[in-house]
Amino acid sequence: MRTRTFWALDDEDEDVVERLAAGLGADAGRVLAYLLLRADREREPATTVHLRIGTRLNRAAVVDAVERLESVGLLERTHVRDDDPGRPPTAWRPVGDPESAVRCAYERHADELLDRAADHAGIEDDRSGSTTGDLTVALNWRPNGLHLPVYAGETAGWYDEFGVDVTVDHYEGSRRALERVTAGDADVGVVGAATVARARATDVPVVPIAVLYQRAMTVLYTVREAFGEPLRSVEQLQGRRIGMPPNSETRVLGRLFLSQTAFADDIRIVDTTGEERDALLAGEADVVTGSITDPRQLERQGRTVDTLPITDHFPIYGPTVIVREDVLVDRAAALAGFLAGTTAGWADARCDPEPATARVAAVADDEPASIRRTFERAASRFGESDAMRERGWGWQRQEMWDRLRIALGQGRLLDE
Repeated sequence: MRTRTFWALDDEDEDVVERLAAGLGADAGRVLAYLLLRADREREPATTVHLRIGTRLNRAAVVDAVERLESVGLLERTHVRDDDPGRPPTAWRPVGDPESAVRCAYERHADELLDRAADHAGIEDDRSGSTTGDLTVALNWRPNGLHLPVYAGETAGWYDEFGVDVTVDHYEGSRRALERVTAGDADVGVVGAATVARARATDVPVVPIAVLYQRAMTVLYTVREAFGEPLRSVEQLQGRRIGMPPNSETRVLGRLFLSQTAFADDIRIVDTTGEERDALLAGEADVVTGSITDPRQLERQGRTVDTLPITDHFPIYGPTVIVREDVLVDRAAALAGFLAGTTAGWADARCDPEPATARVAAVADDEPASIRRTFERAASRFGESDAMRERGWGWQRQEMWDRLRIALGQGRLLDE
């Protein structure tokens, strides 16, 4: 009996897979990583059998991945000569080396994100007169671990690599970041999805071009001493006081969440000023809204904290990258560089968060270990979706925006 040996991806190769998947999707990234790494070990091109064994993907996944990679020019088709009669088996080899393949994947992915954004917004996608150069980015909060992909793009020089000079500014919440974009003080903003949907519903000319995190990270949380019992279910909120900051993304999402319950009218919403947790500790509210990072600050004080993630019950996009419609048309080349650099930043933050973590820690009131844990938790719990696994970082689907718009309308929150 004749035996054959096949080389296969292992755990040491996962960083290469992760970097390619950020711009191609999980299966296509895995197939291309296998072919690129195999090229250093084997001279003959890889057949479908090689790909299935080497990547541990099923036949359908391999076929779809190969078709996608061929369509973007990252694979070339050939044949393997053997001693059997008839047509030789089809095989594939990668185009270029790993470094050029990663760059090409990110550039093409950025173009696809812009095409999709233009289609969703009903804007003619003509980039012939667009310009590159400087971009100012308005982030939706003080520097923290959730911003790591942007800081990773800066730290590793990815934005320079893709021909765009990025300046980052920070603002107090999604509403403020949105205002800077609409006023023309910033070219790009990172804004909560509900704030984006409400702005578009009132004809504010902004367009989402990528989703930084695939699910919102808003939570309802309390401390045991304030609530009086463990908070485990939505039903326990009936008759309670819930603290929410006015004019904020977390308030919109908190109200949207409560509007889905049968007892929404039996809940008292309390306006908070300053930090929501202060209202909780002062006894002014039984539960408050916040981000996933907020409960941990109370836990570090030794308090027992209970949390209800809102998107466990109603999936909503998280922080989203937006631009004005005129910027999408006039600055598409610069936006493509920004999206390619942020795709690379996402991959860098997933594979090696330490350099970007140190950069955030230098300007933030937080420890590097805490910043890193915040990003890792957000990326693993809220950063992925079927769309991202299929097409890569930032991918958005119109049906998700439609669902959010309808839900906001039903909750009478869309055009307040």
